[in-house]
Amino acid sequence: MKTAITFLMLVTLISCTDKNNFKQFEELPESHQWEKNATKTFEFGIDDETKTYSISFLFSHIYGFQFNTIPVSFLLENPDGTTETINKAIVIKEKNGKDIGDCVGDVCDLKSILKENTKLQKGNYKITISNNFNGPYLPNVIGIGIQVEKQK
Repeated sequence: MKTAITFLMLVTLISCTDKNNFKQFEELPESHQWEKNATKTFEFGIDDETKTYSISFLFSHIYGFQFNTIPVSFLLENPDGTTETINKAIVIKEKNGKDIGDCVGDVCDLKSILKENTKLQKGNYKITISNNFNGPYLPNVIGIGIQVEKQK
């Protein structure tokens, strides 16, 4: 009986998932170091160009992160072949030192909006993320990702 209920709940969740929403997160190696030359690329598709979307950067780090902001570059490749570079200082902590992300135990998860209420043309996109930290690696990083959400 429990299996049948679980199966029905799973089918319901899958059927309610919007194919124009995308979320992918990649964990970094156990050393928790985001190497300077370790770019990450994510690909997603847009089917409904009449809607607006939000694109966010997902960043997971060890609690007690030593930096208030981190410099990150995003290269967005559009379906028509044009590109857009977004350089952003991702804010990790408030001025008083309090983490902005959701922290549970030793892990903090942060979502930073790159584009909000943006029209995206129909087609396939690619976004490449680069760490612009002034050093060989950015320490205490658990993982990074991208989330694309259709706005209501």
